[in-house]
Amino acid sequence: MSLLDEVHIDEGRLAAHLDWFAGVRRDTGGPGEDAAAGYIVAQLEEAGVEVRVHEFDAFLSYPREASLTEADGASLGVGCVTHSFAASTPDAGLTGELTYLPDADFSQAAGKLVLVDGLCTPITVLEASRAGVAGVVFVNQGDVVHNMIATTIWGTPSLDQLDRLPTVAAVSVSRPDGERLKARLAEGPLTVRLTTRVETGWYRSKLPEAIIRGSDADTDEFVLVGAHYCSWEIGITDNATGDACLLEMARALQAQRHALKRSVRLCWWPGHSHGRYSGSTWYADNFFHDLADNCVAYHNIDSPGVRGATLYVARHTTAEVEAFCTNLIGDMTGQTSPEVHRPSRAADQSFLANGVPAFSTYPFLPHEDPERKPWTGGCGNAWWWHSSADVRDKADEAILALDTRISIEGVARLANARVLPIDPSRSAQEAAGFVADFAAATAGHLDTTALQQAADELLAAATALAERARAAQDAEEAETAAINRGLMRFSRALMPAVYTKGGRHVHDPAEWSPLMRNDRSSLFPSLGPGFALAELAGQHEYGFVKAGLVRQVNRVVDAFREATEVCRAATAASEATPEVA
Repeated sequence: MSLLDEVHIDEGRLAAHLDWFAGVRRDTGGPGEDAAAGYIVAQLEEAGVEVRVHEFDAFLSYPREASLTEADGASLGVGCVTHSFAASTPDAGLTGELTYLPDADFSQAAGKLVLVDGLCTPITVLEASRAGVAGVVFVNQGDVVHNMIATTIWGTPSLDQLDRLPTVAAVSVSRPDGERLKARLAEGPLTVRLTTRVETGWYRSKLPEAIIRGSDADTDEFVLVGAHYCSWEIGITDNATGDACLLEMARALQAQRHALKRSVRLCWWPGHSHGRYSGSTWYADNFFHDLADNCVAYHNIDSPGVRGATLYVARHTTAEVEAFCTNLIGDMTGQTSPEVHRPSRAADQSFLANGVPAFSTYPFLPHEDPERKPWTGGCGNAWWWHSSADVRDKADEAILALDTRISIEGVARLANARVLPIDPSRSAQEAAGFVADFAAATAGHLDTTALQQAADELLAAATALAERARAAQDAEEAETAAINRGLMRFSRALMPAVYTKGGRHVHDPAEWSPLMRNDRSSLFPSLGPGFALAELAGQHEYGFVKAGLVRQVNRVVDAFREATEVCRAATAASEATPEVA
């Protein structure tokens, strides 16, 4: 019997949560976010849920105001917004001739004000900053302007990351306003004044955490669930719907806590939109060893309950839990073979470096829906993403109730799994496929013999452990415990190589696309330069790239070997476990 058989999801209660959030802006820091944290805590306490509020200082950035006018202050008829972590201009603004760069090539744009097409992505801002550009005007693809964050730094920076902070002023305009600017430029030179004010500094953050304690006193293992409660403007479907989902999950799981073996922790992340995941990063850093030892998986919830969003995707889902996630979606929605997206540098995926498997069950607008736009990230790919239009009418309580049920069922399955649904063979197969492609791309330039051998040995050992795990569903507790610890240690050993350049204890920059759809080319980022190595032959950079690749190949070989030994040890330990008469 499913735990859901005993759970009632109240659409009226979900609607009441959304109504409350619809009246509170959570994009300015201070009173709005404090009120949201207070509301979350009050709702949890009313439901009898154990709750703690973590408070800490984080480096955040709040866009306050922006304008783009003619040099003398005359109106251009153009509205704009500035972005988190973009530079502020002097009070008098920046004045200069506006130059359109259709290819966004900043190499000759030092000191200039430039117009480029697309979203204000952190990579583009970093490139403009390093080129010495004074200011950038981004022309968004649609009729609304999208709020963005302009830094590539993941979470609060460490001292050695400060050179990545933007030094360029940046604003965005809508496509119609951008076309108006281009038409003016076609008539002749246009001198403009760009003014921005962005408040960046240290702010106190609050992170509410609900704790549902499992019934098994012999385990400290837990499932981690997260959703951000800061937003852009009202942000109903990004992410008040997620906040309501977590509140209803906490209420339901608390009422059925006796039916949960492992514990569940539910966190409301601050600093998602104004600190590039500073809240989840703080939690990842300050509970590092607890997560490493005890977290079986992370489930991120962002933009559920979107009006019209009925197409489900296994998003931000790692290979070892892919089958678990796709089966969950199929069982709950009837949609078989959903799209699968690997985790990207987005969406509070702050736990990959620590080797914690991740999965999300995202609802999207169907591909043919006219409100779906390809450049949008959250809000089910709807046009109102990160804009002032993300208001109460964009949510659907019936869809949100289904999304909540899906998440409850997924968390309950993990909390109660006798053998964790972590399949090491899927990860090893993906790694072996990547290595084959990498070896072919670097043939004649790089010795990959050890890498290929390590990948083959990993695949054999991971397959053996996966087979043992499948056969152990009815095994004695000692055997399943040995297998489960092996499965968790496997992901800790392998995932840092698959998803990071810097390893377990740092946070790589957010080299991010708003589509957030990782494929094989995004895996093993430290080896990515190998696919361009042959093209660099004879060029100055070739030797430097090759030297770096040799080092990174050594790192990945070590990760493969460690994961292989984990698999072999877990398989042997489970086979050696004595049967109980």
